[in-house]
Amino acid sequence: MGASLSPMTATVDVIVIGGGTAGSAVAGRLAERGDRDVLLVEAGPDYGAFTSEQWPTDLLDASTLPISHDWGYAGPAADGRRLALDRARVIGGCSTHNGCSQSRGWAGDYDRWGLAGWSADELAPLFDIATERMRIRRYDDAEVQPFQRAFVDACVASGIPARADLDDLHGVVGVDVSPVNIVDGSRWNAAFAYLDPVREGGYLTIRDGVHVQRVVIEAGRVLGVEVVANGTVEVIACGEVVVCAGTYGTPELLMRSGVGSVDDVRAVGVDLQVELAGVGGNLHDHPALTMEFNASHELVCELDAFRAQHGWLPEEQALAKVATSMCDGPYDVHLYPWVEPRDDAPFGWIVVMPVSLVTPRSRGRLQMGAAGAEPNHGYLSNPYDRVALADGLVMAADLCAALSPMLGERRNPRESDESLDDWMRRTHSHYWHPAGTAAMGAVEAGGVCDADGRVHGVSGLRVADASLFPQIPRSTPALPVVVVGERIAQSIA
Repeated sequence: MGASLSPMTATVDVIVIGGGTAGSAVAGRLAERGDRDVLLVEAGPDYGAFTSEQWPTDLLDASTLPISHDWGYAGPAADGRRLALDRARVIGGCSTHNGCSQSRGWAGDYDRWGLAGWSADELAPLFDIATERMRIRRYDDAEVQPFQRAFVDACVASGIPARADLDDLHGVVGVDVSPVNIVDGSRWNAAFAYLDPVREGGYLTIRDGVHVQRVVIEAGRVLGVEVVANGTVEVIACGEVVVCAGTYGTPELLMRSGVGSVDDVRAVGVDLQVELAGVGGNLHDHPALTMEFNASHELVCELDAFRAQHGWLPEEQALAKVATSMCDGPYDVHLYPWVEPRDDAPFGWIVVMPVSLVTPRSRGRLQMGAAGAEPNHGYLSNPYDRVALADGLVMAADLCAALSPMLGERRNPRESDESLDDWMRRTHSHYWHPAGTAAMGAVEAGGVCDADGRVHGVSGLRVADASLFPQIPRSTPALPVVVVGERIAQSIA
């Protein structure tokens, strides 16, 4: 196979590549069965169990978003500037650095996929299981900080009803304080939920700091994986590989393994094993616009008082689901404001009011070149997205007017001669929710995997992460991605 077998793990039953949100669930569930040896390979560090006392404080602190363990991905915005595309390089993946807001999305999105085992009714029990394992709970009223409480009140006053249905697949327009994966102030990540119970069980081996070069494929069958660990190349033989490297990492690894379009595989410089033009395609994300303000002195005093009383200050809590004129379901935009400490603000804090379209039609592609993967989401390339976002911006502006005592000067206004379209292109960001690059579906429709995550044309190779989504759900996708792990683990005999 071009390299000697590692004497430590010369052969295992299953190799899971990537210990992120879905990978932790897959590896944990397979190891629980006690009938196969599971090797979990993670490029980032593994800090051990929650009780190890080795975890960095920033990864545990659920009040803010850490940036210490990032892959460093970047890609073009609609106006050509570079956007940081944060992805966590650590055991637990993006569940270790997300905002902890958990939602399930709309039943109709899953039903529209038309895939066996993925209807809303079939997924509902898995959502319940994942919710329990991730220790998702609701804030008590006393835990809701002043700005978030004011946002909820402003939504209700504007006609957006208060509804506790973010964990309901049949939820509709409404505002709620999000359910969260927070336990005593700590972010409860997927590694804690799924790996900690099996770390000492004898069926799971975790190797961190290991970079997977390629999946070794011969005659349409997986033979193993080639990795680099401590500067040494190893080939580890196995019966099955589950790739959980994320929306950017999974298609990149498939291409480096010879699976993809002829041009992409050629760009990587390897031999074509299976031609699948859909690998890396269908890349999309929830685009976002933000209205940014300096926090008023009044708000900062209230935030300081809350933190003094409670010992912490969650920056993001509430989420509103609203419908624009383009909506094809119950809602199509999320509003999810946060406060953020900033040295350049007069009173040390800013307020951000984001508007994110959760039904985007713009599509891009992950492209390979000599420098590696380049994710291009095609942000705002479809006029549908720009019209819907403009509608959402009007709603957000009305809410900001109602919150004006808490807001100071606008930080990112339109220039006097700037069109709204140009402002959107110049300032848009994203909701950190990329998906779709190894989508389930028929090959002729651009699909890469079947409904059980099996890569078309390669025996013994599966995918389990957000790259499987044909269309991203209208939700924060952390919980749906855990469900992906549960669903794919179930499908492995």
